[in-house]
Amino acid sequence: MGTSYQTILALGGLAQIRTVLTDVGTEAYVTRVGERRWAVVPREEEEGGYAEVDDLAQLITLRTREPAVAFDVFDSSVMRATLHVDGREAHCYLSDGGWVTEYWDDDDNEFLAGFDGTLHPVDAPPPPGPSGDDPAVFAPLGVGAVDPVALGAALRGEVPGDDEPRLFAECRHRAILDALRLDACPLTRPFRHAHLDHRPTPVHVRPGHG
Repeated sequence: MGTSYQTILALGGLAQIRTVLTDVGTEAYVTRVGERRWAVVPREEEEGGYAEVDDLAQLITLRTREPAVAFDVFDSSVMRATLHVDGREAHCYLSDGGWVTEYWDDDDNEFLAGFDGTLHPVDAPPPPGPSGDDPAVFAPLGVGAVDPVALGAALRGEVPGDDEPRLFAECRHRAILDALRLDACPLTRPFRHAHLDHRPTPVHVRPGHG
């Protein structure tokens, strides 16, 4: 079984982010991953389950007035990175548009559903490969001088010396974060597997516990 997790890269002040988590009653670990950049890792709805990050990321952007990216990695197979600005989705990156599942509507018509929620006819599956892989969109989220060439290669899943690379989704996620010059560790693990010995130490936000 592969790796699955949901995390948020948020820009802005820690106090603002903590206020949002407290206001909506969400337990999370918050760890500094760069200058004014934070990994927000909310608790899953149930053990080994799913953490809703898109709505939370939008709320954070409304408070901080800074962008935030919600990451969703599924079973080491595919990842989605959704950029939110001012409470709205502004851009969506998908590591592999060809990753689909079968879907039936209320009239029992069959479709293919992409990981971004897009439906495709069964006889017209989407092409494989990344979409939304524009380094200019993600470069401002990094720290310092981000190399757009290295970032673009990470978004495309390219590995030096490999003509046909196929990275696990979490490995591609880490490569993207490395290209952004961010501390990848806190953003590539779920709440249940958070490294509490990480430095800097994660801030544990527990609404209702003082």
